[in-house]
Amino acid sequence: MHFTWPTYSVKKGDTLESVAKELGIRVETLKWHHNNYCTYENLLNHDITHQKELIIPNDTEKEQTSINSNILQKQKNVNFSSNNGLFYNPINTFCKYGIMITIKEEEEENEIKYETTIKWVQKFENCHIFEINPVGKPFVNQEEINNIADTLAYETAKVLYPMHLMVDEKGNWEQVAKCTVYPKRWKIIKNNILQNFEGNMVAEYFQEIENILENPERINTYMLDDYFLRTLFLGYCFEYGKEFQTEKKITFPILNNYTEPSYKVQAAINPYLNESNFIHITYEGILHDPRTKNEFINEQHYSFIQNEEEEKASGHFFLKAFLDPNTAVPDSIYLECSISLNKTKKITVLISDISNKEIPYVHKISNLLVD
Repeated sequence: MHFTWPTYSVKKGDTLESVAKELGIRVETLKWHHNNYCTYENLLNHDITHQKELIIPNDTEKEQTSINSNILQKQKNVNFSSNNGLFYNPINTFCKYGIMITIKEEEEENEIKYETTIKWVQKFENCHIFEINPVGKPFVNQEEINNIADTLAYETAKVLYPMHLMVDEKGNWEQVAKCTVYPKRWKIIKNNILQNFEGNMVAEYFQEIENILENPERINTYMLDDYFLRTLFLGYCFEYGKEFQTEKKITFPILNNYTEPSYKVQAAINPYLNESNFIHITYEGILHDPRTKNEFINEQHYSFIQNEEEEKASGHFFLKAFLDPNTAVPDSIYLECSISLNKTKKITVLISDISNKEIPYVHKISNLLVD
């Protein structure tokens, strides 16, 4: 399957905003079109950094505000169940994802990049079991991890992979499975680490991972803080309603050691596949949690204050995803989650299936997009 997309050559001083303005399109449209078709190495985050070219839509003179009825007739319909519900059918799927996570608190910002494979293993009762396996070392702020602390964290975490994860029939995280393999696996990994490292720091990391491995509940609780897996298995297959949108409650682990903050979002689905034949969904909403700002700061799990005048925390949640029309397995997802307490914390998660992107998408001579 071949697509031809024009490209924009990045000039010195260009920003996403300036390029979008020059092309007459929204920043969000430009970013998402590029990220949906570029190679993993050229993914955009907040702005243009090292990218030499941007992949742009064909019609950049004017963004359509209405859909022509003739074009609408040619578009492919999403296959829905009753009340415009999505089917989740991940059987025999395999994806290799490129992941970029950005954690920002005020002026401090850190970026993590890595790759992971997700393989469907089997159906068990009302759940699907997936095997998760990271590929290679992660990159932190554009550099492969090399300091002792990051290396120890990476080496000790190997005990968890390959991991088997149970997911329900809507694509929601259920629990980590087959936890009995971890203690046996840890003995081997621990001995391997001791051949290369020693000292108090090693003992601390050993104690931390051994505390996690004590029982299945601790393992599951620990993994619930994984931004990538939580985003991937957020559960996108449910009834969107007759208007193709519905209100939904989302929780996300943006804060450590807390009961996860709750967000009220409007979930919407386009009833037609996009130009690349993917299902397009969006979530957008705000923090909707009974806890006050001070209760969050004091790490309280529940609200005990009934005074309406107490200052509430604020936050925002946004997600845009493209799903495979046959399986409803995500091809790409962009998530932003924020909460403002004494400081504002923002998590950005960008996920892209790079299984078929081993060869660069854009041909340097013909600008042919290979899919």
